[in-house]
Order: sequence, then structure tokens, then C-alpha cells
Amino acid sequence: MSALRTTDRRIASDFWDDRFDNGIHVCQLFSDEEDRLGSLTRFLAAGIGSGQKCGCYTLDDVQTALGHHLGLSGLSVDDACASGQLSLLETDSVWLTNGRFDPELLLSRLSDFRDNAGGQGWNGIRIIAEVSPAIPELPGGGRLIEFEVELNHLLRDQPMAIVCQYDLRRFNGAILMDVLRVHPYIMIRGSVMQNPFYLPADDALASA
Repeated sequence: MSALRTTDRRIASDFWDDRFDNGIHVCQLFSDEEDRLGSLTRFLAAGIGSGQKCGCYTLDDVQTALGHHLGLSGLSVDDACASGQLSLLETDSVWLTNGRFDPELLLSRLSDFRDNAGGQGWNGIRIIAEVSPAIPELPGGGRLIEFEVELNHLLRDQPMAIVCQYDLRRFNGAILMDVLRVHPYIMIRGSVMQNPFYLPADDALASA
């Protein structure tokens, strides 16, 4: 495994006020597109500007909005994609495989993404992914929270920041409460802070 290049084992960004430990796993619960898109563009622009490898997985085409936001800082979404720094994919193609949700495969893909970033010389990783509302109804979908817990383990001590975006209008309350229990950080209107509802991963699994 190639190590990611980083001069600091903590992650700083204008996206949050504090300097958080590596391995940031953030939950964003949104109910309007302005909130979702604004957070997405800020998060990715900060990562691209600081030389991190970035992934963006959404249900719609955000390239125009992201391109506009990057342009304000003199950056180009086309250049970021061409260099391999930025990956833009439709979220169902990431979360689902042959009509099922497969946590092991997802974790393997994230590990590969991390290793490739290290081999390419990027100084960190940030990913923002809108969670597909189709997951709970598909085979394997009952393992969504298990996946989120395992993601905490994968991120531990790694220069990676991942934001999971959940649409409040498309997930039921029980799932959303479980989601809150397993994300150490929460995003509210573009600000990232420690999540008061978070339970340590092993406790969350034990009480599920």
C-alpha cells in the first residue's frame, strides 16, 4: 500500500473552524438542494485547492455548479478531472452492484481509492457521496449501518475526510437516527462539528 503524502496528521480546511484528527467521517442531513449543493461545492473546492484526491458521487449532474465555484478560486473542474484528481460519478453506480448493496465491495473500492491516491502522490483524500435512497429496499440494504461503522474503522488514522449526504425527505426516521449514531461528525448548514448523537462504533453495533 502506498502511503498518502501529508505533512500534517491533522486535517485543516476553511470548511471547518477546528483542526480535526485524520479519518473524518461526517453525516450531512439535508432537506433542500441549496444546502446540499453549497456544502458539496465548498468541500470539494477546498480539497482540490489543497492538492487532495477527491471523489463526488451524486444523483444529479453537479459539474456546472462545481465548475463555477472552482472558477472563483482560479481552479478548473475539467483540469481536475483530466489529471485524475477528481472523480465525478452517479451515486447508484457507486453504492449498488447488480441491484444489491455490498458493504465488503464498497470498502474494498474505498481502500483501492486510498491506495491509488497514495501511489499518485496526492496529499490526502476527500469524498462526498449522496447516499442512494434505494439502498434500504434492495438486497443487502439492511447492512447500511454496518457499512457506516466499518467505514469508521477504515478511516482511522488516515488522511481522509468523507461526507455522507442523506436526504431527509427520502429516508425514514428510524434509519436517520441510526445514521446519526455512527457518524463522529455532523454537518449543519455547511459547518462541521462533533456529533452529540454519535456512539462509538462497537457500541453502536452492539445496541443495534
